[in-house]
Amino acid sequence: MDFFQWYWWAGAALVLMIAEIFAPGFFLFCLGMGAVGGSLVAAAGLGASGQLIAFSAVALVCFFTLRPIMMKRMWKGPVIRTNVDALVGQRGRVTQDFEPGLRLGRVSAAGDDWRAECTVDRALRVGDLVEVVRVDSSTLIVKPID
Repeated sequence: MDFFQWYWWAGAALVLMIAEIFAPGFFLFCLGMGAVGGSLVAAAGLGASGQLIAFSAVALVCFFTLRPIMMKRMWKGPVIRTNVDALVGQRGRVTQDFEPGLRLGRVSAAGDDWRAECTVDRALRVGDLVEVVRVDSSTLIVKPID
C-alpha cells in the first residue's frame, strides 16, 4: 500500500485549510492548494514523484501569485485608532475654567476628565464645548468650538 494516495493529500489539504483560519497570512492556504494539486495527480494515477512535483509547483504558484493578491485584499482597511490617539477629533466639555494667561483647565472627553491646554488665549468657562486637537503626554490640547 502506497502512502501517497489521493485521500491522504485531500486530508492534508483539509487540515491545512482549517489551520489557515487560526494562523492568518495565507501561507498554509498555499500549502493546502498544493495538497489539492497532489491529490488530483494521485487520483490520475501518477507516482509519488509526480505528486510531490505537482504539490510543489501548485504551492509555489499560489505563494507567488495568489498570496499577494489575497494579502492586499484582506489586510487593507481603515486604520483603527486606539488609546489616546482615538481622542483626537472628539468633542468634550470644559469642567474647570481655563485661565486666559495660562490656557490650562480641565475637560471631560470620552468619559474621562483630562487636564487640558487651549490653543487660543481665550477664557473658557465650565460647559463650553471644545474639540481635541492632539494629545501631549496626559494633557489634551483643545480648541474651542463656536
